[in-house]
Amino acid sequence: MERGGKKRILVLAPHQDDECLQTAGVIRAAVMAGDSVSVCFATNGEYAGEQDAAVRAAESRIVLAELGVPADQVFSLGYPDTGMSYGESFLRQLYDGRTGLRSRWGRTETWTPEGRDFRFLRSGQHGPYTAEGVRRDLRDLLGLLRPDEVYVSTPGDCHGDHDALGRFAAEAVRAAPWRPALCYYLIHGDETDRWPSREDGAFSGPIPDGLQIPGEMERRRLPAGFSAEDKRRLIERYVSQDPAAYGGYLLAFAKEDELLFRARDI
Repeated sequence: MERGGKKRILVLAPHQDDECLQTAGVIRAAVMAGDSVSVCFATNGEYAGEQDAAVRAAESRIVLAELGVPADQVFSLGYPDTGMSYGESFLRQLYDGRTGLRSRWGRTETWTPEGRDFRFLRSGQHGPYTAEGVRRDLRDLLGLLRPDEVYVSTPGDCHGDHDALGRFAAEAVRAAPWRPALCYYLIHGDETDRWPSREDGAFSGPIPDGLQIPGEMERRRLPAGFSAEDKRRLIERYVSQDPAAYGGYLLAFAKEDELLFRARDI
């Protein structure tokens, strides 16, 4: 913990927008409290084309600046975004032991549009696409930032990137000598995107049946001065993701609270 009792917070997001959907309130509350907040994206979000990586990075910078996160506290691991199903998801395939993987666009090493993926910033070289590379990146990121709390997408999320990042992060947290607290968040509760409810102003309904999340559920209200409408406006900044699509799926996360799960086994 920083001097003066202030905390260090790290939010790990699979893609640019996930950090806003379930932790915008967490980030804003921490910034208002004077805590140090860092955000790291695992993938470039270039599923539809590499040109999208720069667009999504720019959108995330705007959103995070409005939340109060400085640009030098935003990182990217620079792995590919290849699909939602576990069989297509790049991170999930790595976690399952697949080797020799390439991005949809033929790349074999970490990258970002600015050429500043986390591995390159640390070593001056881009990293190969391997499970050990992800583990090393997360281990080094935690060692650099020494967070007191880590927020990450949950194992069991129906998107393979989300599921795998949660598993990789849990390994890194367990190995950290200071054992930061770990909280999961849920984005894709089912493959139909019917969750969360479009009607309710808070996460009042249960999570989808059969979903096993390794943590104790907590509904955390948005901080004073930061409303559900404020959060909605931030989500709408992600124009590239068409927030109104799928019956307003992304906009459904603009509720009065955020749903978190404090890990049991850390």
